[in-house]
Formats: sequence, structure tokens, C-alpha cells
Amino acid sequence: MEILWKTLTWILSLIMASSEFHSDHRLSYSSQEEFLTYLEHYQLTIPIRVDQNGAFLSFTVKNDKHSRRRRSMDPIDPQQAVSKLFFKLSAYGKHFHLNLTLNTDFVSKHFTVEYWGKDGPHWKHDFLDNCHYTGYLQDQRSTTKVALSNCVGLHGVIATEDEEYFIEPLKNTTEDSKHFSYENGHPHVIYKKSALQQRHLYDHSHCGVSDFTRSGKPWWLNDTSTFPFSLPINNTHIQHRQKRSVSIERFVETLVVADKMMVGYHGRKDIEHYILSVMNIVAKLYRDSSLGNVVNIIVARLIVLTEDQPNLEINHHADKSLDSFCKWQKSILSHQSDGNTIPENGIAHHDNAVLITRYDICTYKNKPCGTLGLASVAGMCEPERSCSINEDIGLGSAFTIAHEIGHNFGMNHDGIGNSCGTKGHEAAKLMAAHITANTNPFSWSACSRDYITSFLEKCVESSGASAKATAVSPTVFQQLRGHCVKLGILKKGPSGGGKYCLGERKRYRSCNTDPCPLGSRDFREKQCADFDNMPFRGKYYNWKPYTGGGVKPCALNCLAEGYNFYTERAPAVIDGTQCNVDSLDICINGECKHVGCDNILGSDAREDRCRVCGGDGSTCDAIEGFFNDSLPRGGYMEVVQIPRGSVHIEVREVAMSKNYIALKSEGDDYYINGAWTIDWPRKFDVAGTAFHYKRPTDEPESLEALGPTSENLIIMVLLQEQNLGIRYKFNVPITRTGSGDNEVGFTWNHQPWSECSATCAGGVQRQEVVCKRLDDNSIVQNNYCDPDSKPPENQRTCNTEPCPPEWFIGDWLECSKTCDGGMRTRAVLCIRKIGPSEEETLDYNGCLTHRPVEKESCNNQSCPPQWVALDWSECTPKCGPGFKHRIVLCKSSDLSKTFSAAQCPEEGKPPVRIRCSLGRCPPPRWVTGDWGQCSAQCGLGQQMRTVQCLTYTGQASSDCPETIRPPAMQQCESKCDSNPISNTEECKDVNKVAYCPLVLKFKFCSRAYFRQMCCKTCQGH
Repeated sequence: MEILWKTLTWILSLIMASSEFHSDHRLSYSSQEEFLTYLEHYQLTIPIRVDQNGAFLSFTVKNDKHSRRRRSMDPIDPQQAVSKLFFKLSAYGKHFHLNLTLNTDFVSKHFTVEYWGKDGPHWKHDFLDNCHYTGYLQDQRSTTKVALSNCVGLHGVIATEDEEYFIEPLKNTTEDSKHFSYENGHPHVIYKKSALQQRHLYDHSHCGVSDFTRSGKPWWLNDTSTFPFSLPINNTHIQHRQKRSVSIERFVETLVVADKMMVGYHGRKDIEHYILSVMNIVAKLYRDSSLGNVVNIIVARLIVLTEDQPNLEINHHADKSLDSFCKWQKSILSHQSDGNTIPENGIAHHDNAVLITRYDICTYKNKPCGTLGLASVAGMCEPERSCSINEDIGLGSAFTIAHEIGHNFGMNHDGIGNSCGTKGHEAAKLMAAHITANTNPFSWSACSRDYITSFLEKCVESSGASAKATAVSPTVFQQLRGHCVKLGILKKGPSGGGKYCLGERKRYRSCNTDPCPLGSRDFREKQCADFDNMPFRGKYYNWKPYTGGGVKPCALNCLAEGYNFYTERAPAVIDGTQCNVDSLDICINGECKHVGCDNILGSDAREDRCRVCGGDGSTCDAIEGFFNDSLPRGGYMEVVQIPRGSVHIEVREVAMSKNYIALKSEGDDYYINGAWTIDWPRKFDVAGTAFHYKRPTDEPESLEALGPTSENLIIMVLLQEQNLGIRYKFNVPITRTGSGDNEVGFTWNHQPWSECSATCAGGVQRQEVVCKRLDDNSIVQNNYCDPDSKPPENQRTCNTEPCPPEWFIGDWLECSKTCDGGMRTRAVLCIRKIGPSEEETLDYNGCLTHRPVEKESCNNQSCPPQWVALDWSECTPKCGPGFKHRIVLCKSSDLSKTFSAAQCPEEGKPPVRIRCSLGRCPPPRWVTGDWGQCSAQCGLGQQMRTVQCLTYTGQASSDCPETIRPPAMQQCESKCDSNPISNTEECKDVNKVAYCPLVLKFKFCSRAYFRQMCCKTCQGH
């Protein structure tokens, strides 16, 4: 008999709180039952377990407790844990067939759960239920994503192309529930992400870096991020700095802390399962291919706080709570583990800390409001800033936590300082400042991908396991002057939800290494010239490369030709541009990369003293001398002749004087300081090489060139006072028979200490090891020395004293208005760097310079005219279909001026007339007038009135029922006067009445009216 699976679904109509609902309490529910009342809609469903083909297996969907094991033990036994599960359920008119795979990778092998009282840890264990799964909907692998836990029922999220659905077991149901019978399965609640978007929880404010919002929506609803500080140069967890853009698998060992309010809400029985269910979703989000990087969120340690901690303050104030938590989690950070070994104290290391609280947190104040998360931007590599606080709102907390960890990874909000989520660009995604109907919180935007990629390439790497880097394809080539850059870029994520590729994102190699033809245009010069047609501060200039000092070698700094200023036209030159004229090194990604003398990127090949690449220094002789002849003043005197082909030319005065070094050709053509004219110190292109003429204010002057020279040159001195002496040295080419290797020995030598890498707060000095000739100590290529005897490079710390206090100035936040004058703010802090990766915040008076402004006006330009609509008129007519009208004016933004309609955009004009109806019109009805006077002044008479059939508008009608027509005439009676007429002369017939004889004849004289009209006739009768 075929077993039919049944899914029971109810659509529950909820009576939503209306204007009495306050957003301050929008998520402070105390039970699942109360939480459900905050949803706009939800459904109940009974999932069942099925096989791969969808055939019914069981109503039991929760985990079998026999699969529990110690996390530190060997990999799971397939007999104990089910690695593949299939479920079916129905909701919202759809059928879901879930294909799930056991996920054990998001929990560390050193995972522990610790329960902390006020005196610290009082109980811990390392058991883990294998009940956390990820997967997809059957036959929809590439378009759906599922992260579910079945520890106590199905708990997680199902993401389809159209919507995200949350599912969790219905609590507090019993065997005798009026809704369900357990023999037919356990009821679950399923609701859409959009069900959380209630009108009273939602406004148009958004969160920004260190800004806060006043809405009650999940981050998506709402979060806040604190200001970024400079990235560290080292870390206790450092391995090495990545020199190339490489997609390496990253492992973020995470500490998760639940406060005592979490325990009170979820209970000890379920809190571990709940938190790991949420973190299973977080881990799934960071494994999505749209992130462009392989990032593993690994829960290394779960701390459940059953009581308040002495050094940890958690309350509604998000900023203070985050600051306290970050310091607290650093204080319990294990420095005894590298992530791969079990530490001696048994405490796992963590790279990031997540606090989950039931407090209704708020930035800048200790009272409930709409903030749901707070994190430091780019804090992942700094132990005291790699942390976040997250308000628990149910399964949706997973998106908040992933969002805040994204801030730790250096991500900004979509649409804040980037194009994502703005008009004409891709929709905002997981890093959206607030959620809309178009937001997809299960994937990452291209902007988020760029942020984290850039951050990971600059920040240190903490690997929980080694990962072999593999090549990335497809490969494309970009031809540049002098060098060819090989780019290996994946434009899109893996199809079918696969794992993102590991390995180098870009590979570089040198090509076309032959010298450029004479007369070729300099590549940096071309890049500057490209800005000639672009206005700079309203004017056009011809731009040339700036070759002076004090600038970044790989930034495009250009000099305005004919003017005395230069500026940075681009933060980075095009890849392949030489760092400077006298070097073969090239710029890649804005950084200067070493190029060997063989023109190969990253090559160790170096020139010898003769400027022969890979040579042993045997093809030239060193010429050194000291010119101190006493000569008459007031003329040019020859110092030394420099033959053609000379290299490494150095000419230097031994002491400061009023004399000047000059340079000329054999034909007496002066290149430097000739004709009694003194040139400004600078670079001179002479004889095929660059001569650098230097004349510091407090040092003797000098002249240097790498060579080789293309002609014979003569060093001269222009004597203004006594010659104190000039030293010179250069190497001249010679011709030898043989290589010269047998004539000289080579040995390893330490170079002098390099300059300190930092001026304060701890830098590093290094002594490079080079191979030198024994005869003249000139440097040659390393292969001439014995590699086995090479000593290690020396390194030492230097300049360890703290740096002077300085102002940290954050970026300006968005202006509060787009026009008519708003305000914007930024963070201003007084900080002092006390270590390579450690800073401390001081009081404002700690910084001696003027405090930068924290608030300023912005967007002061007038807003354009706008349409203003007045109130609607009453509906006309009063019943039936009709229209309302209103006046629409084109007004200034402050409503003080009225403009013509042409000044406002026609497409945005509000309607001036709309249809309306006050209900059906009443039918026609009989309308009566007032009764007239009685026809008789004495006795019986008649009264008359008007009777009309009218519509509701007063129009005559013939549609009134005759059966209910009111009478138009009725009998009436007037009171007669009984007093006799005393004056007979007054008794007479009224002249106009001619019927008095008839009155008498028909005996009507008894009637008052006729008796009065025919008084004389009726007299006596």
C-alpha cells in the first residue's frame, strides 16, 4: 500500500496592533507565542522525512541523540550520524523537498561550551550534536539555499529565488492540542522574511558608520558600525603578508557569547541548539560564492553567561556594551593556541567574538530603540576590535550577525560610499543599511566582495588548516609599456552553488622586456597627458609627470606645465608603470614591486658594480680620487675626466663651501652650472643617463649618476673660495680575458641596518645579507657565494617609544538633508599609538593641536521647487460615484513662494481629481408641504397641501409608490363665535357673494362661514 505523505497547513489571520504599538518595544517579546503576534503573517506546517525520491519515511524529523559525540574525537562514524537527509513540507501554496548534507565544518575540533557564573566558568563540556545541515531544494541546486538544524525539530532558513522562509518548531504544543496530534507529526511555524517588515517597524532612516537609526527593523532592520582605525602592521597571530591578490581559504575562529537574558528566554535546554542553528546559517552565508572569497566561520567556543560578569557591562546602551564586551573578550582570549593545536590551558583561540543579547539595544543612549547590531569596521585583525553585539530576534539574527561580521571585515553598507543598491546598479544585498522588497540578504553585493577582498589582502591571515593554492582561470593578458600583466580573474561565482576557487586572483609576469625604441613616449607621461582634456578646478592644464620627492611612487602625481604646483591625478598608476626613472621596479595595484635586472618581475637577479646583470664585477675597474689642489679663485677648474661607459659615478664635496660642482662635455658644452650660472638642484638627463645634482642647505653638494655614460665627460669646479676638497669615484669598463672569477673571492656580508620602519611605537630594522667581492666589497649576484654558508638576515626592533598624540578623524557621515542645509558629523578622537597594532584613546586635551570640527552644515543649496497638494474637497455628489478635487501648487521647499507649474516636474505632479463614492444614493420619496388654512371660519371646512415625488437632489420623479402617497387634502373645523350681532346695520351680505339665496335654500345658514358671508339673508333663520 502506497504511503501518502500529508502536510497540514493553516493560514492564521493575525489581528495586528495598530497605532497603539510602539516601536520601542517592537521586538521585546518574551515567548514564541508573543513573537508570532508581531509577524504580519505566518503558517503552520508539519514536515516529514522522506527519501531522495520524496517517498514517505517518518513523521520524526528531529535528530537522533545517538549521533552526539565529543567534538575533539575522530571524524564521525557514518553509522552514528546521518550525513544526508531529505524532508518535505508545504507552505504558502508551495511544496519544498529539502536535500541536506551534514555540516560539521562550522564548529572547531577544539569546540567547547562553557557556562559562566559571577565567579567565571563553573561547568563546561565538549559534546556536540550532529544535527546541523546545509543544502538546497531538490532539483533546484543552483537557485536555492538551505541551512537547517534538526536538533529539536527543523530550525533554519530556506532561500528560494523569490523569498526567504524561516522555519522553527512550534513550542508549547501537547498531545491534546486542539490543532495537532503528535502521531501525525510535530507542527512547525514557517514565515517569510517579508513578514518582519511591519509598517510600524519600518521607516526611511538608515544606519551608517557610527550613525544610528530610530527604526525598529532588523539590520536589514537596523545596525550601526563604529569608526575604522588604521590597519595593523602586525599581530600576534601573524604569519606573513600577502604580496599578491590571492584567493586563499580563510578560517575565522569565532567566540559566541550569550548573555543571561538569552538563557532566560531560550532556557538551558535549548540555548546551545538555538545558537548553533543560527551560526550554521551564518556559516552558510559566508560560504556563498557571491562573497568572492572562501571564508569559513568556525565556532571555536560558546560561552553561556548565567549571571552578570564583574568586568562585563551589558545593557540597552549598545556603544558602551560593545566597548565593554570587546575588552572583556580580549581579556579571555587564549594566546596559547595557533588554531591548529590544542592549547595547554584547554581554551581555544578566537579571531572574532560575537555577543548575542536579548536586550533591546540602542546607540548613544541606555534605553530601547531600533538598533539591532553594532560592530567596528575593519576590526577583524585587531583583537580588541574584532567583535560585535547583536540583538536576538530569532532566526533572523543570523543575518544581523553575518552583517556585523561583514563590518569587521571592512565592509561598508551597500549604497554608502559605493554604487551598490543605488539607482541603475545592482540591488542592495546582505550589507544593505535597511531591508526593502528588493533586498536579497542571502547573497553579497559586488561592493561587499571588493571590500572584503581588499581587506583580506592587507590584513593578516589566520588559517585553521592549510590550504593549497590552485590556479584560477580563465586567463587574459593586458599589454602595457615595458611589461605584460597576466590577469587571472573570475568574473562570476561558481555555478551550481559550488565552492569558490582558491588560488591567485591575478598572476603577473613580465613580457616585452626589450628596451623601448628611442623617442618612445614615457608611459607615466602619457597617463598625465590623458588629463589634459579634463578640467581641474575649472581650468585646463597640460600635465607632466612630477619627479620630485615627498610623494608615493605609484601614485600618479602630475605637474601643471608652466605653473608651480602639482597634484595627485590618480591614486595609482596603471599596472606596469616604472616606480621611478632610475629603477626597474614597477607598480602593481598601487604598490612598488621589485623587478630584477633581467627585467623579470620578482627576480633576484642583480647588477654588479659594473652594471652587468648577474655579473661578478670583473668587467670594470673602480676609479677613486681626492681633488684638493690649491687653485686661484674666480674660475672653472678641471677635477677629473669620466670616460664613456662609466657607471656608478659619485662626486661629492668633503665640506660645505661656496664652490660649485659643474659638468661639461669634451667640447666645452656645459650641462650643469655653466657660464657662471648656477642651476637649481634637480635631475639632469645627460649623456644617456640621469645625473642627480643635490645641494642641501646643511650638507655639502654632490653629483651622482648610475650610468653608463654615452660620451666622455669632465667634472669641473667653479671656485669662489679656497678648495676644501672633492672626492670622486666611478667604475670604468675594461676588457679582460676570462671571467675574472679566479682572481677574486666572494663572501656573504651583512648590509648596514636599514632605516626603522616606523618613527615611533615600535618599528623594525633589518640587515640584508648580500654577496660581495673580497677585493673591493662591491655587491654581486648571490650565486657567486656559497649558499650553504649564507647567514640569516638580522632583525631588531627600534623606535619603541609611544607616538605623540594625534587626532583621529573619521569620514563624514551622510548629510541629514540633500538640500536646504543639513548637518553631517564625523568621529574625532585623540589617540596615541603605543605599539605596532595598538592604540589608546586619550582625553581631548591630550592632543595639543586644535581639535577638528565634528559637525558642519552641508548641502546648503536650495531645494528645487516641489509640488504641494492642498486638502481634498468633499466628494461631489453626496452619494453614488463622484469626484474629489484639490489644488496642487508648485512651491519652494520652505513653502514661502509659489511658482508657475512649469517650474516643477510634470511627471511628479500629484493628481488634482480622484474618483470617490459616499455609498448608494437613496430612492425617490414623497415630500409633503405644510397644511393650508381651514376653508371654514366657523364649523367644518377643508385643508390643502402639496404632495410631490422627489429624488435626493430635489428633482421631480414618477418613481414613488402610489400606495404610500400621502393625502393632499383633509377635513378641518373652525370654532364658531356664539355671540349675537348687536349692530344690525353691520349685518349685510357681502357684495361679491352671489350665492346667498342658495345658502338659504339649502339651509347652510347654520354654518359659520356662509352665515357670515350672507348675514342679511340668513338673519332670522
